[in-house]
Formats: sequence, C-alpha cells, structure tokens
Amino acid sequence: MVVASPPRAAMTEAEIDAAVQELLRRPYRMVVTGDPEEGYLAEVPELPGCFTAGDTPEEAMALLRDAMGGWFDVRLRDGLVIPEPDPAAESHSGKFLVRVPKRLHAELARQAEREGVSLNALATTYLAREAGYQAARAE
Repeated sequence: MVVASPPRAAMTEAEIDAAVQELLRRPYRMVVTGDPEEGYLAEVPELPGCFTAGDTPEEAMALLRDAMGGWFDVRLRDGLVIPEPDPAAESHSGKFLVRVPKRLHAELARQAEREGVSLNALATTYLAREAGYQAARAE
C-alpha cells in the first residue's frame, strides 16, 4: 500500500516536521551491507533511492536515519507518494530460540565477556553481520 502526500502548499513547516517524525517511527526495514575495508552501505528497500554509507555498520545505520528524514521531507514537500513499511516486518516478534552445542555456548559467552557486551548483543551482531543487515529503531 502507498500513501500519497498532500502537496507542499497544504502543509506548514511544523506539519512537515511532525509528519517526518511520525514516518521515522514506522517499522521500515533498514539494511546494512559491506565490510571494514570497503565501508558499509545502508539502505531502506521500501524507499527507492534512500541510502547512505559509513565507516562502521553503526555509523551507516545512524546516517541512514538522517537520510530517511531527508527522503521523507522531500517527498512530503513535493506531494509524492510514500510507500508503507513492509508488513512482513510487523509479523515477527524479534524473538526466537536457538539451541547450540554447549562448547559453542561457552565460547560465545567468553567472547561476549571479552568484548564487554551481553551474549544476546554478541549473537545479534554476529547474526546481523552474516545476514548482511542490521535493524535499528530510534527510541
């Protein structure tokens, strides 16, 4: 489903800013790909042409939020359509159970301790890196 934006003349600056903030709260899929040598590309597949790059996945993701804000702002001002987020993202809770061998569990726990992060954070980072994307939502 696609939402048509009203033409710029119909919206005040405050209304555009409020609409951008509301759109940024929607669950758009944010994808990060790349590597440390080449850098990282972050994009939103539902928003054509909305992408940015960074030296780290975290930087690319933070910059992507800014790029999304600019993308929404331009579309609202020009009265262009804004695609809805992919509904499949809403159908997943973000939780699932994974059983691993005891030795792997122990090794991952040691790595998490060395890095000063939780086991959950470490596993999420590894899964996201392997899958080629990281999901983030501003709080």
